[in-house]
Amino acid sequence: MSKVLVLDSDYGSVGEAVGQVFDAFPLDVAGKNVLVKPNILGPFAPESHVNTSPALVIAVVERLQSDGALVTVGDNPGARGYGAVEKSADVSGIREASLGTFSNLSTPVETVRLRRFDTSVNISKAVLEADVMISLPKFKTHVLTVISGALKNSYGFIVGGEKTRLHRDFSDAKVFSQIVTEVYALRPPDIVIMDGIVGMQGNGPSAKTLYPVGKILASDDGVALDTVMTSMMGIKPSRIEMLTYAASRGLGMADLSKIDVDGDAGPLQDFKKPSSNMQRIIPRRVFEMFYPDLDKASFTVDTEKCTACGKCRDLCPGEAITIKDKLPEYDYSRCVACYCCMELCSEQAIEIEESLRVRIYRKIGLL
Repeated sequence: MSKVLVLDSDYGSVGEAVGQVFDAFPLDVAGKNVLVKPNILGPFAPESHVNTSPALVIAVVERLQSDGALVTVGDNPGARGYGAVEKSADVSGIREASLGTFSNLSTPVETVRLRRFDTSVNISKAVLEADVMISLPKFKTHVLTVISGALKNSYGFIVGGEKTRLHRDFSDAKVFSQIVTEVYALRPPDIVIMDGIVGMQGNGPSAKTLYPVGKILASDDGVALDTVMTSMMGIKPSRIEMLTYAASRGLGMADLSKIDVDGDAGPLQDFKKPSSNMQRIIPRRVFEMFYPDLDKASFTVDTEKCTACGKCRDLCPGEAITIKDKLPEYDYSRCVACYCCMELCSEQAIEIEESLRVRIYRKIGLL
């Protein structure tokens, strides 16, 4: 059986939790190149809890170095442009937490084919060359894929504009979830240590609706860990395409009854699901009958927070955004509903404009 360790923790005692993780899942790292892959979505400050906490990063680096590992901490954030990696690492606090081991993974790269899909991707060569890889995802929801955990964290293997291209070429949520899983399969992590001390609910992965989960989750099976996280969110793992597809590929265990859960992983009270989870509650055929625009998205912009920086425009796979009168303006006929604009807005100024039916579902507790 796959094992998932669930530990009560806070950021002041996270080092103790990390020690327990390495005791439960021992690794021989002495003299080996170990890549630590946090979740750095973009230049978000630590108090936003969008990225992996610097406290977890520093605890993992210190433990690895004490065990004799040759550590590299790195990621490819969704933000693009000159200096975007360094800025994201600095603002998130992760560069400092890396204790001098942070590396820009945007070069060198290697082109690899994705199984089952007629496409290639450029990924960080460091990912393929690492002797050991440790993934440090966040406990978060995701408005497109429903969850953002261990599997989704590996999407950061991909360099630069490749992420945007895949969103454009594989915009269907089910197919995109499979693409994410295929990227994960290129180099499954040896250990996953999830920052669930402060989680994110609602329309993640960069939402402002946080949830005090108070947990560190860990496993040597990323699929099993995401399955446990999904269950804690009050979502059926069988409804998450990434998990069912990963299990069919033999990448891990997605059946909760066959996972050894060590610790309290009970469902979280009043945890808010992303809007997209409504599609999992009612059969898609029923939805398509009454709501033909099911896959369409619409957004609101906080005029007080928006700085008209143009990042949403530059990152939009469908080229659906222009900046007019110092605010983003959407051409929804070109929108592919990838939610990148909302996800990567460093000011958190863009939110989904939820329909009346979604608000009703939230009111009655289905979301």
